[in-house]
Amino acid sequence: MRPLTDNPVVAPEDDSFHFGPYVDVLHAAVEQATPLPLTVGVFGSWGAGKSSFLRLWEGRFKAGRTRTIWFNPWKYDRKVEVWAALLHTILAEMEQEETLKDKAVKLAKAATWLSVRAGLGTAAALGTGGVIKSGDVDALLKGLSEGDAEQYRQVNRFEADFADAVREFVGEDGRLVVFVDDLDRCSPESAMTVLESLKLFLAQSQCVFVLALDVDVLAAIATNKFGAALKGAPADVASGMAYLEKIVQLPFFLPDVGFDTLREAYRPYVLELSDDPVFWELLQRGLGGNPRRLKRYINVFNMALAVSRGQLPPGAIDRRYRLQLAMLLIIRTLHRGFFHALTAEPDSWQTLTRFFEQAQTQPSIRQTATLQLPQHLHDFATNLVLERLLTYSGGERLDPPGGPVVVQMISTLRSTAGPVDPE
Repeated sequence: MRPLTDNPVVAPEDDSFHFGPYVDVLHAAVEQATPLPLTVGVFGSWGAGKSSFLRLWEGRFKAGRTRTIWFNPWKYDRKVEVWAALLHTILAEMEQEETLKDKAVKLAKAATWLSVRAGLGTAAALGTGGVIKSGDVDALLKGLSEGDAEQYRQVNRFEADFADAVREFVGEDGRLVVFVDDLDRCSPESAMTVLESLKLFLAQSQCVFVLALDVDVLAAIATNKFGAALKGAPADVASGMAYLEKIVQLPFFLPDVGFDTLREAYRPYVLELSDDPVFWELLQRGLGGNPRRLKRYINVFNMALAVSRGQLPPGAIDRRYRLQLAMLLIIRTLHRGFFHALTAEPDSWQTLTRFFEQAQTQPSIRQTATLQLPQHLHDFATNLVLERLLTYSGGERLDPPGGPVVVQMISTLRSTAGPVDPE
């Protein structure tokens, strides 16, 4: 069994999602952008391939010898102020240049003092990337508190001095591309401080900031933060989306990856049913086209089949069993309430499927669901998504398994996917 990993794609030859042409278009636009800085938003939902897109784009810049820096804010979340960690990550790269070492250290001291003023305290050293050693922080703070005029100048001139350092780092006509990945994995407060720092401290630099995020998540965070302050303002001003529009000058929405593309990319990893159209149609209908969700599903399904072979006698696992197990795993993934019902009453799969099939030919039955179904299934009688899944045949009827088989399958899934969280 060869599991699918969640590592981002790096090499163009591994671009099974065919992001390349979109990377080319965005790259050409950014290469021509002047004046800088520029903030690009690469928007996509959870698991849609944002990290792979950014890694492929990073390769384009490196091929052209443009300096790039990669920053993962979630690594610092709840440890240090994320905006300070972003500054220190950039400065740590600059410190590697002998001619910039002293300037980078001075800017790092100023950034540390800014962190302290923001309430971070001596934990600021955790985010300096080694530019400021932890043992130096107390001495630094003592010097600043005693009125070190040079350090105060660095704090007050941080934005301009940072821009000068970037210019020396990349050259008069160069640019520094900073990739900020997984911003929407941070806490709401940390995500917002990263966005605000781009305006407060880095707005004069020769930088291109590329932010990978779920626009709906960040817009909701911004709305929650500023909603009360902007109460009564027009909707287009008070919304989180309006705030993001002030930060991101060039938005790019990741293209949807077609299910046919995903099927071809993941087919080699499916041990059994890889060429069965009903299996793939079940996945498309039940899970949709989210790449990360499909990866995890296929890994668990392969493992569940392998465990089943160790639990059941030879010949017990036929095509019907595999498809039933595939459907049960979809139920466990997206229909947790019904999965709990099956755990308590394994015959519920047959009962609810028959109700749905009758209701499709006799619509009036839906009005008497409370009479037709046991109490524990009433809440599912109007669930059209679950109905489409349970009654889907793909041109052939897939009979629901009986109670004993459901019990065995649930036991298998517990050992491969773990228990299901209570609702």
